[in-house]
Amino acid sequence: MLPVQNKRSIEIGQLDATLRGLILPMGLRVDSVKIFGRDLTISHDPFSSKSEEKGKLEVFVSEGDLTAFLTKMPQTGLKNVSVEAKDGSLHIRATKTMIIDVKAYAVCSIRIADGSKLFVDLESVEVMGVGPKQLIQSQLDKINPVLDTADFPIKATMDSVEVAQGGILLRGWLDPNV
Repeated sequence: MLPVQNKRSIEIGQLDATLRGLILPMGLRVDSVKIFGRDLTISHDPFSSKSEEKGKLEVFVSEGDLTAFLTKMPQTGLKNVSVEAKDGSLHIRATKTMIIDVKAYAVCSIRIADGSKLFVDLESVEVMGVGPKQLIQSQLDKINPVLDTADFPIKATMDSVEVAQGGILLRGWLDPNV
């Protein structure tokens, strides 16, 4: 345990916290954020937190939250969106109005870049039975990266991401030393 720095500090031997329904700055609702840590000291004035080791982070975003996020993003212009997490990929169905309503079906994977950015990559696409990959890729380019930990109020690193049952599961680390 780190030494107490002043009378306005608290020491935490072990931290197991679950946050539910967290809304990120870009508007994505996160179903759950689980934080695990040990030996944390938090000081009040000025605010600081210190720990000998990083905390473990697990984030789950549900299919429903991904659907709502894609639906309300004005730059995509999508409607009738549905997202299904299966077979290690995201299966997305949506309608885009161009001159007429065009229905699309895309299969996407997810990857981490530089430990801080989460990208959605297009694997395949069908629009009205054909595969105009460039059209859908241009839409993805407008929203990528979908997550950047540089926007977080605490330093975080992403280690792994997987399409899991019902959504996306992201694992990483938090550095509470501020």
